[in-house]
Amino acid sequence: MIKLELKNIVRNPSVLILVLFLFTFILFAAYNGKSRVNSQLAGIELVKNKENTFYTNHKNNLKSIEKGEKKAAVRVFEDPTNPVAMGNYYGGVYLISTPAKLAVISNGQSDIFPYYSKVNIGGTNAGKDNSNFENPMNIATGGFDLAFVFVFILPLLIIAFSYNILSSEKEQGTLRLLLSMPISIKTWLLKKIVFRYIFIVLLISTLLTLSLCIVGVDVVNSSYVMLLCSIALYTLFWFTMAFLVNLLDKSSSQNVILLLGTWLLFVLIIPSFVNILSSSIYPSPSRVAYVTAKRDIEKEFGKKEEAILEKYYEENPTENDNGSKTTDRFRRYWNKNFILLDEKNKFMDAFESKFEDQSKNQRKFANSLSWFSPAILLQYTMNEIAGTDTEHYLNFQNEAKVFQKEWTEYFYAKYKNHQKLTVEDFNNFPKQNTN
Repeated sequence: MIKLELKNIVRNPSVLILVLFLFTFILFAAYNGKSRVNSQLAGIELVKNKENTFYTNHKNNLKSIEKGEKKAAVRVFEDPTNPVAMGNYYGGVYLISTPAKLAVISNGQSDIFPYYSKVNIGGTNAGKDNSNFENPMNIATGGFDLAFVFVFILPLLIIAFSYNILSSEKEQGTLRLLLSMPISIKTWLLKKIVFRYIFIVLLISTLLTLSLCIVGVDVVNSSYVMLLCSIALYTLFWFTMAFLVNLLDKSSSQNVILLLGTWLLFVLIIPSFVNILSSSIYPSPSRVAYVTAKRDIEKEFGKKEEAILEKYYEENPTENDNGSKTTDRFRRYWNKNFILLDEKNKFMDAFESKFEDQSKNQRKFANSLSWFSPAILLQYTMNEIAGTDTEHYLNFQNEAKVFQKEWTEYFYAKYKNHQKLTVEDFNNFPKQNTN
């Protein structure tokens, strides 16, 4: 039976067409994913080169100053010995979120969240130096990636491959011959479904591995095994649907309608319903509302600045500088900024957490409903494997905030003690933890 089924599959021209279509889709999606990752890597290299050029030039100037060959720059923001100049202004470092090994498989949230963030004393500047803005139509419709191929297209190919296993025998008049065999129809159908399932899983694994190798992706890792297992489980679900529909003993046309209806239900209707329901129960504030509220909160903080400074100087009277000397203008300005910086960060964090909590509740609620659709589960799994899920980028933004405090404290200690930067200090600047 297995040999006969294999011969039927190999000799069927429609199967060859399906295989060619599937290979084309997978290879094209892998190429698109690789192009996107290469673009991200190029952007990372660009900003890191910009950072390295800045500090290398100032470090070389500082070496000349220490040797007495040059004098420190008159303009403060160009002085390599000034902690604030090197920690702020044009200074600062770029924290990067390096693409995962299998980032090519899913766009996820990579076209919405930044993959690098400029950090300096003033704060974080996530992705504002990136001039390669994503086409808004691509963001609205999503890119053609491997996640799209497997979530949306693969079930259709499975339906085309298995919708008429039993009905074709009935329509061709060979069902009576099958009934005369010492095997039940259910067992016969199950064996054919299992064989086709194994065939498709092996085919997908081969085509996917070949495509990723062609575009230069390393597939020798545990994440790739998890990806194949996830796709195999998703494939199993659709073959199970095909098995149940075939058992209904309907015509081939009715089977197609039932399976396509199942596809619409699990791939389009339920995910859309989950999205609408979660957005209705936990509506996310609009971007316009967020920007407007942020401006209002900044104005509110501006009104409290004098009270914050007054309270600080009461508790630390020795640091109160009336600024009688014009030469102290720079330090007066930054004394005030450093005092207000921590308070402002707390103020803004409390404001942003209100918006983030709503989005977090929405994601949590949507995740709780994801079990109603295998399509949602596979999409989430592929995003997580690719490192393009929402949580990945939110964790990166939180890491940027933590590092920004470490960066500020390093330069503030130098500034507060009136210490000038040395060449050795340049070597000891805080660095991103890449573990």
